[in-house]
Amino acid sequence: MTFPVDVSFYSVSDDNAPSPYMGVINLETLGKRGYRVPPSGTIQVTLFNPNKTVVKMFVVVYDLRAMPAGHQTFLRQRTFSVPVRRDSTHSHKHGSPDNTHTPGSSRKALSLGQERILRYLIHLRFQTSRSGKVYLHRDIRLLFSRKSMEVDSGATYELKSYTETPADPAFSPRC
Repeated sequence: MTFPVDVSFYSVSDDNAPSPYMGVINLETLGKRGYRVPPSGTIQVTLFNPNKTVVKMFVVVYDLRAMPAGHQTFLRQRTFSVPVRRDSTHSHKHGSPDNTHTPGSSRKALSLGQERILRYLIHLRFQTSRSGKVYLHRDIRLLFSRKSMEVDSGATYELKSYTETPADPAFSPRC
């Protein structure tokens, strides 16, 4: 399915930091319930610019088989660009997921709190009907960078995605 995206630009910084765009895909045109999806699976949302070039493809895996009838929840996937630190003083052991295996040099992604920049975000809202069918409802919200990923002073970046859902409670009754 193809939907229009209402996009707004936000200027959140005075220090030349890239400011985000926020896109909203309205699902209310599909009816009160929204768009029916299987209880578990993968949702792909591809964002195009006005020239029909892909800006970002969001791929979100979800599992809502435990959600009771008449409840709602959300799922949020955030993607950060994380600088990769070059370390030429020692090599890491083989088998470590964060490094390369070039003798004499290695790279290691910085931890979550270090210099990460939010590049993309997708926020999906789900609800179940009285009979337990799962629907994407209301809207899909997107946040994406105004500029493409710049490479600052030759630094190498990796994109890292994290998906989160509410924990306690995971599902709340629909109003």
